[in-house]
Amino acid sequence: MASRNVNRCDGIINELLDYTRKQEWSPIRVDVAVWLAAVLDETPGAESAITAFRGLCADGSVFDGELASSGFDLPGGAGAVVTVNDVTEPRRALGMLSHLAFRDALTELPNRALFFDRLRQLLVDARRHGGGFAVLVADLDEFKQVNERFGQKTGDALLQVAAKRLRAASREADTVARIGGDEFSVVLSRTARAEDAVMVAERMVRAFSAPVVVGGKSCQVGISIGIALYPANGTDADTLVAGADGAMYSAKRAGGKCFRVAG
Repeated sequence: MASRNVNRCDGIINELLDYTRKQEWSPIRVDVAVWLAAVLDETPGAESAITAFRGLCADGSVFDGELASSGFDLPGGAGAVVTVNDVTEPRRALGMLSHLAFRDALTELPNRALFFDRLRQLLVDARRHGGGFAVLVADLDEFKQVNERFGQKTGDALLQVAAKRLRAASREADTVARIGGDEFSVVLSRTARAEDAVMVAERMVRAFSAPVVVGGKSCQVGISIGIALYPANGTDADTLVAGADGAMYSAKRAGGKCFRVAG
């Protein structure tokens, strides 16, 4: 199909892309005309299409755009009506809602919903391609006493520090999530051997050997960790989490500040 000619446009398009003075109708910039013509070439006949794009304004700022084109047939050829919308703010708002839905507000870690979503994705991948991974359930020791002695504000600050220490002790590809209260869960991807999961758990236990200082108060807390391995300890999300949770309580009964592997 021969390229279509784009001659004039609503001034809002020029204004959006080049901050020129808004007019009801105005000659279109040459580079914008070429771009629109290329889009129209992808919309033959009376078809309609919606295209997402990122635009660069003359001042260097970037905006998210959405281009909707609706073709129509004419006796002498084909034409189309094109609408360009700046959807930067709606997409930003949608991103914020998504963040709130899948992130813990206090620690900024993934929340329970995102943790199980990533765990199930990893299960699908492991069943399809093989390999193993590990699930860790971790619970802070003496957190209740700290919260009762110093108050919720100090307790919340302690949870934020704990989240950072767990994230620092894990690997970049791993998921560290806050499940609720002082309980955290971790998915260690690409962990074929129990020894690999044990190494990460040891780092996490050591990370809590130093006191946590928040608001001028020194708080000494430890962490108890349970480990479950795929596929040795389970082949579905609920079984793996239950196995890791049981192993964590075994670590608690052993005095805390340690880890246990599910039997």
